[in-house]
Amino acid sequence: MARTEMGRRILLFGGTTEGRELTRFRLPLVYAVATAYGAELVRGAENTEVTVGRMDAAEMEKFIKDSDIACVIDATHPYAREARENIRAACAAANTPLMRVQRREAVTDGDVVRVKSAEEAARFLEGTTGNVLLTTGSKELEAFACVSERLRLFARVLPDPEVIKKCAECGFDSGHIIAMQGPFSLLMNEEMIRLTGARWLVTKDGGAAGGIEEKIEAARSCKARVIMIERPHEEGGHSSTEALLWARRILGLSRPPLFPMLTDMEGRSAVIAGGGRIAARRAATLIKCGAAVTVVSPEFGPEFKEMKCRLVRKGWEPDDLEGAALAVAATDDEKVNAAIGAAAKERGIPVSVADNAAECSFFFPSLVTSGEVSASVSAGALSPALTRRLAERLRSVWDEWVKEERAALEEKKDG
Repeated sequence: MARTEMGRRILLFGGTTEGRELTRFRLPLVYAVATAYGAELVRGAENTEVTVGRMDAAEMEKFIKDSDIACVIDATHPYAREARENIRAACAAANTPLMRVQRREAVTDGDVVRVKSAEEAARFLEGTTGNVLLTTGSKELEAFACVSERLRLFARVLPDPEVIKKCAECGFDSGHIIAMQGPFSLLMNEEMIRLTGARWLVTKDGGAAGGIEEKIEAARSCKARVIMIERPHEEGGHSSTEALLWARRILGLSRPPLFPMLTDMEGRSAVIAGGGRIAARRAATLIKCGAAVTVVSPEFGPEFKEMKCRLVRKGWEPDDLEGAALAVAATDDEKVNAAIGAAAKERGIPVSVADNAAECSFFFPSLVTSGEVSASVSAGALSPALTRRLAERLRSVWDEWVKEERAALEEKKDG
């Protein structure tokens, strides 16, 4: 397989939707999965070597050292706690950078019964009646062996021979096994609930990639209740997009250029959260482009003293986005910035998140102007320093170039 100039590669622990998604970008990858089935799902991925089999921390450390690994991306399942701990220990021992890709947790209402474990879910079911559709996967099936009325249970699992064998060992006969590969649509979930006569659906919080919303909605429409096994506590996770940018920066890899989609901001509302230097620079650029700028922050730096914009001295709230055509999150709190980004996207408002390019729905450019003539400079979010240097170099000649070209056009018209 092709490698970077230094021969270094990325070790990606996958077997999930996020892992498969990252194989689409032709990065120099070693893709590690536990099963042959997981490997089959990425067959043909470009620039990707696949390794199959479970490894403990010591085996992972040896693999990292022996395989020219520059960095590691952990995109394993949210419930794969043992694998996650092994990966963290191996990277620490090998002194190799690690980024954890973490799915967002599901937002649920009071109709969902939340439990801490599969064992707790099984104990809860003992006090209920009606059939049960288990959508937790094969690893948790042993926990449900204690349910006295086994014929109530229907297990939806992957169509893998080892998985089917495990189902049989756990006491599930062929009439109570649904062997299918997802993703499962809302309609398919509804049909399975009806076919099994399920009054209960047991699931894990697999997030959007795990189809949790389709499961909950299907159960609601079929008047079934949902029992959700909560995730193990985890902090510091990132999105697949963040991991992609991070790995490219470490390996010095390029990417396709961003498409510079220009838009008219004259007289339109732009909301900026933050009162520091970055927020001030963003405000100055938008004001130059004719936007009606509102800046929200408990405090403002001296840069805002003479700025022609509306200053609102308070903490940010979602309602501050009301009527905005564009938003910028530039506070000094990453969590607040992430919340602003999520709220803006939910409302369909383009948003730039200053401290996290992966959370942006548009990238705030380095703008070079002369009157109405403008050019934007970007290094694809890979090198802000390069973007600044190129923009400054272009600014040093831009006015003169524009004057020269205007004069040349006038001369041609007169001639």
